[in-house]
Amino acid sequence: MSEFSKFERRLALMLDKYPFIKKSIKTCYAYLMRIIQIKGERAQLKYSIDAVYSQEESFFGYYDKFPSNGKGLVLFHSSSFDTSKQADKVPYISIVLQDEASNVILWRHKTKAFNWQQGSRLQWITEDKFMFNVFDEHTKEYRAKVISTIDYTFIDYEFPVQDSFAEKYYLSLNYKRLATLKPEYGYHCDQALSYDLLPDYESDGIWKVDFWNGKGSLILSLSEICQFCPEEHFHNATHLVNHIQISSTGESFVFLHRYTFKGKQTDRLILFNFMTGQLKLIAASNLISHFYWQSNNTLVAYLEDSSKGRCYVHINLETLQRKYLTCLDGYGDGHPGGSGSVMITDTYPNRSGQQSLLMLNNVLDNENPIEIAKLYHPLKFMGGSRCDLHPRIDVEKKVIYFDSVYTGKRQLYRMELTGD
Repeated sequence: MSEFSKFERRLALMLDKYPFIKKSIKTCYAYLMRIIQIKGERAQLKYSIDAVYSQEESFFGYYDKFPSNGKGLVLFHSSSFDTSKQADKVPYISIVLQDEASNVILWRHKTKAFNWQQGSRLQWITEDKFMFNVFDEHTKEYRAKVISTIDYTFIDYEFPVQDSFAEKYYLSLNYKRLATLKPEYGYHCDQALSYDLLPDYESDGIWKVDFWNGKGSLILSLSEICQFCPEEHFHNATHLVNHIQISSTGESFVFLHRYTFKGKQTDRLILFNFMTGQLKLIAASNLISHFYWQSNNTLVAYLEDSSKGRCYVHINLETLQRKYLTCLDGYGDGHPGGSGSVMITDTYPNRSGQQSLLMLNNVLDNENPIEIAKLYHPLKFMGGSRCDLHPRIDVEKKVIYFDSVYTGKRQLYRMELTGD
């Protein structure tokens, strides 16, 4: 079932050229439709759900990481402040480690390095170690901490984390650049990167950090990225990288190179192979939003395709052959993830403010999705303070974690896929 009509989608695409007008019309339309649907259901659930932590507002963060270590411990962020405020208006959030069975809090720590979309990039690196980002008040720099759940000792690292591979290495990027160009993904503890420093592409890009000695090196500069399959307007555009995801073997990673010229953003999805040191252009489009490693050699992504329009697509990284997931046509952009053949994704709020949680039992069969939840998204959570469902699934344990604001407060929920 389509979330928006063809007319609504066509109008939205036409207004892409006029972002301010589009935002104003979209906001007014959303308020009108919510008033019409004000008595509608706030939650329709195929399976029961439980709030992981209800004493405060809570959330986990981005869809590419899983809150549980699989051994009875769960990680999340909590906030005693109103999370409908923009992140730069909230002084800090807390990192919380909790026992999954008893809900007893085992450890907590404050951090100022966060946003509502990706949190502090909180993530497990082993079954008994996790990491997240912090702000060093003395150096005025963003850094990473690794915590042991055995004795709660910690190690400080000089570079903030974006993605990690086991306990071998992690990849870092410049959150100050993100704070300037993509504020909802940056941190706001310090001044953003000044515009006169934005063209410094030689000393900015992607860093690789060794867990054992803490040493980091710039393995891929923005200058090198811009020299790879360059476009005509690169020299007059502003550039950034974001959404780094490492493959299951750790031999390669993908990332988004985003550049903006005269107010128009273009996205490039690029693969980097550690073994060869080579870059490979996977896709280039006006829109490449979210993706995940479906296998070590395939991705599922949501993007704008030259022949199909905006859609989910299954991409073979060797041949670049695409298979369109037509079963998801009409649902719009979402945050896909999964394991093996099982895929899960979500939708942005429809005209009535409802977000859907969708599951495919076999992504390769392109079967119709199962709607396992429909949840209301209040309008007070807007822009950078919105709450995407960001679903994460453990296929083996049949458990899904997702964030939601359907009750009027941000919460991390756990759903067990049991029963009919």
